[in-house]
Amino acid sequence: MPVTTLIRRVLNRSNTLADSEDAARAAPLNEGGPASPMPIAATTFNAVDHDAGMATTTRFISNFPDSNSIYEDPYLQGAGAAADGDFTDTSSSLGDIDGKMPIVEDEEKDAVEDLARLESQVAEQEQEIVQHGQPTRNAGFMRSFSSVVCIIIGTGCLQIPYAFAKSGWIGVAIVVLSAFIGGYTGVLTIKCLYYQAGQRLHSFPQIGRAAFGKYGQYATQFFNYLYSLGTTCLYIILAGQFIFQLLSTLGVGVTKKVWMILVTLIIWIPVALLKEMSEAAIMAIFGLLASVIVIAVATIMSIAQPYTKMHPTEPAPGTDIAIAIGIPVAMSSIVFSYSGSVVYPHVEASMKKPKQWPNVVYTAMGFCAVAYLLIGVSGYWAYGSDVVSPVLDSIPTGAPATIAKIMITLHVMIAAPIMLLTFFLEVELAWKINAERLGKKREFTVRLIYRSVVVGLVCAVALAIPYFSDFLGLISSIACVTMFAILPIVCYLKLYGHRIAPWYEKIWMAIVLIIGIVASIWGSVDSVKSLIRDVKGGAPS
Repeated sequence: MPVTTLIRRVLNRSNTLADSEDAARAAPLNEGGPASPMPIAATTFNAVDHDAGMATTTRFISNFPDSNSIYEDPYLQGAGAAADGDFTDTSSSLGDIDGKMPIVEDEEKDAVEDLARLESQVAEQEQEIVQHGQPTRNAGFMRSFSSVVCIIIGTGCLQIPYAFAKSGWIGVAIVVLSAFIGGYTGVLTIKCLYYQAGQRLHSFPQIGRAAFGKYGQYATQFFNYLYSLGTTCLYIILAGQFIFQLLSTLGVGVTKKVWMILVTLIIWIPVALLKEMSEAAIMAIFGLLASVIVIAVATIMSIAQPYTKMHPTEPAPGTDIAIAIGIPVAMSSIVFSYSGSVVYPHVEASMKKPKQWPNVVYTAMGFCAVAYLLIGVSGYWAYGSDVVSPVLDSIPTGAPATIAKIMITLHVMIAAPIMLLTFFLEVELAWKINAERLGKKREFTVRLIYRSVVVGLVCAVALAIPYFSDFLGLISSIACVTMFAILPIVCYLKLYGHRIAPWYEKIWMAIVLIIGIVASIWGSVDSVKSLIRDVKGGAPS
């Protein structure tokens, strides 16, 4: 078979493939889910030129990162097609080919031009696929690590000494155990995204739907959105509180609620401008640096200025080995400090090398564990049962405390848009708010309006419940523990089956589930009681 005839056949096949992909984009990814393009096949074309005594092999591979399987084209399933997609002309013997006209230079030139045209078509198809709702995979290890740590380490680190005061020194074991749980469930979460060969789910709600149908999706959405929006409320409360404390000493007569509104306006700016998670990578790195400064200041000041040095005439507050009744509450607070499950699908979707995800999440958990042990041990040792949340209110006032509060305020203003972005990306994907469907101007307008409304509602809730410690405990108990320790394991077992895990891993799963359920129920009850006491006592100024 002449090479030119072969190439034209290949071009005809590529047009058929393009039509198949257009049809695939028009169909939903799964029931109730968004449309997902069919990945381009990785196919090898072998053209054998017996007269010239050579064989030419050209392999076209899709660079689309979410394509983890080869698309099986109907043409490859016919008789005589090689299993790996090779097209080799073996129908004629050497004797039959000897009598045919040899390939001339013009035909070879045509073949090269046809191959170049085919390669251009493949590139255009890949580019079209990337533009249909798929994030750009351009984040390296450090950027992905920074995004995870920026969300995880956040304001939760300021709660660790208080959690130790609730549970005693056994809190050290809880911090280490929670790090292992966080790394393990983080890996399971991403595995659930790829449970079906050739497809990738986009978010936790899609995992819930794939595992338990529409009711699983609704339940997952509830916990997912409660965590994203509730944590943003906490960020607004904490930032407003710190700004109020810093400026009230300078005679600025502005109430804390006014500062919370101003913080919300500052958070709204990047929320309106950012469109993808990869665009927030630089912000995440600055947020990580701010958190490191806060932890360093709190640790050093706790060691340099313990309670006995600040109040030399008073007895030092006591510490305990273990406080059984406070362990579930402490567990829920510490779990909140490791929570970032809602962000994981979006961070992994932006990675250049998604196979590095286990390394990213375990490294992030290890880094956070070291930071939490530093601030938790030093804070509990220095202030004992009298330590408060956030711990920066326990250390003496002065330049170090002021710097730490400024840094944590900056971190909050950086982390809040990233947290909200995970919520917005899922809503925009589900409701198909994109430029392809609405046009660039209309898409920007719709996105700006509904994002602004959501930010305003979050601010209203933060103004209505300005109790940082109790509200943090409630959100962490209800949403964070469920997303962190319960849903990833339950969905993984439902999607893959219990036989996928060896017996010792099943024991570990059972331990994690028991810890999560106990911490969630007990922590929620305790937090609700504390909130009721605070509301009856009157709202803070």
